[in-house]
Amino acid sequence: MSADKKERISVVDYKRAHEEAIVFDGTCPLLTHSPAYTSYYVEGGVTVVAPSLAANHNCGEAIMRIANWLNIIRERSHELMHVTDVEGFRRAKTEDRLGILFHFQNSLPLEQSIELVDVYHALGVRVIQLTYNVRNFVGDGCLEPNDAGLSAFGRRLIKAMNRAGIAVDCSHTGIQTTLDAMDASEQPVVFSHNLAKGVCDSPRNLSDEQIMRLAEMGGVIGINGFPPFVAKMPRPTLDDLLKHVDYIADLVGIDHVGIGIDFEYIGDSMQEASKAHYETFVKTGQWDPKDYPPPPYHYPQGLDDPRCFPNLTKALLERGYDEAETKKVLAGNFMRVYSQIWT
Repeated sequence: MSADKKERISVVDYKRAHEEAIVFDGTCPLLTHSPAYTSYYVEGGVTVVAPSLAANHNCGEAIMRIANWLNIIRERSHELMHVTDVEGFRRAKTEDRLGILFHFQNSLPLEQSIELVDVYHALGVRVIQLTYNVRNFVGDGCLEPNDAGLSAFGRRLIKAMNRAGIAVDCSHTGIQTTLDAMDASEQPVVFSHNLAKGVCDSPRNLSDEQIMRLAEMGGVIGINGFPPFVAKMPRPTLDDLLKHVDYIADLVGIDHVGIGIDFEYIGDSMQEASKAHYETFVKTGQWDPKDYPPPPYHYPQGLDDPRCFPNLTKALLERGYDEAETKKVLAGNFMRVYSQIWT
């Protein structure tokens, strides 16, 4: 790309393109820890975010977390709105409010009760992740040494989620369990926050087989910015992150790439909480130190926190993706998939 072309993109096109685009971050645990950080996403030009409302929680805890967010949205209705369908993405953009999409990062809140699928759908949950790194009653997580695949209950759960209109999220899930889930699902599945193992070898990243099978179903992968999975260095760059975009796009096409940055603990003020979180997750076996090094975590340079999302748009354009392709990554691909699942 010529210097003149790059300058034109950096000064004019990326700002306009980002301002015009619907932008969706498919995984936002940062907002679970502190809803106050919604202002960072607004400043970054993000349209819809998906806080990780529940993970290793029982039904009562999950419902209280949902109730808390419904109260937050009601109290701040001038700036926030609850998104339960793809039209909500468009409304959030038009009404200049931040859309909140309810996402679970584990199926434990279901407590082995298929009937709760409809309850959570009625409360506005639209994405449920099957496992979180370790084995549960649905299947095996990606850190399990022996992945036995999807359980009989897991197969029934996926059928119920398909029927209700809740997306099946295979992030943090073992290879065999994800392949079984894709076989069991009548709808596309998503990986809300994952990267490519072919770029960075981590059990949290996807094999080519998983990526290709997902693409066959018409699904989408949210590119994850959590540093240990981007590159084997303490401080990856935005270029390192975009290598995963290129890899997946080259393998199956840009139509299967989205965003799920997974911002969690950012800035100096959250580092003590980050250390406590790390110690708990290592102690309970949910994180393995060889795959999850201790904090602090420095997200890719240029994408340090949610206020930096315009830099991602700029980098995609400079990479050679045209504006239409860039807008697919920013939200269009997830919107396409969710419009199919949620109808």
